Amino acid sequence: MNAPNRRSGPSLVVALDAARARILAALTPEAPLRDYASLANPEGRLHEGDLVADSGGCRNHRPTEGGHSASGGGSMKQHRTEEFAASVCEGVEAALRDTHAERLYVVAEPGFLGLLRQRMDDQVEQRVVGTIPKSLANETPERIRAALPSRL
Repeated sequence: MNAPNRRSGPSLVVALDAARARILAALTPEAPLRDYASLANPEGRLHEGDLVADSGGCRNHRPTEGGHSASGGGSMKQHRTEEFAASVCEGVEAALRDTHAERLYVVAEPGFLGLLRQRMDDQVEQRVVGTIPKSLANETPERIRAALPSRL
């Protein structure tokens, strides 16, 4: 395996929160980040009551004791956030494959970081070389790059 100061080739960065994920690429370890792909989860900004009201009726969301749904436990918002995390992992996997990137940095709000890690497949997780628990999904590529090591 290459030593950290001998890295070459592209790296990917995923900057995300519960509502938005941006996949950015750096062609070389010192290159600026460029937007590669973007995913949105508009429900990530909604309150639980809005999601239940917008769900089109009962559709398997019958509250039971403790506020959990009868369709698997947890809130509708949590369920949508978990679905989004799975979608982000699929998008990152495709981007890693398409760009031939060897390294992945994850910049995510702390609450979403753990959820994302639970959803990552082993091959993607092995490429994660750094995590930053910050919400920078809505920042410029330059601001995101400033939060990362000087050499990706």
